[in-house]
Amino acid sequence: MNKRYSTIAAYQRQTGLSYQTIKNALDSGELPGIRTKGGFWKVDTQAGSNPDLGTVLERLDTQGRLLQVLASHLGVNGG
Repeated sequence: MNKRYSTIAAYQRQTGLSYQTIKNALDSGELPGIRTKGGFWKVDTQAGSNPDLGTVLERLDTQGRLLQVLASHLGVNGG
């Protein structure tokens, strides 16, 4: 049985995306989620507003790679 809400770390293991890419997508609203009372993000894995999860994940992956290139260019450790 799949849980509706997943931690960022669990979602990271499922998708292969970086923690920061997922967190940024949650912060910007590109990826649906909720904040717990403790301030932690939970990814909404069953959100009806996400018609094509594959497309979203591909876009997030691309953005993550672009951010890594930019960070490298600027001499910043992207972690």
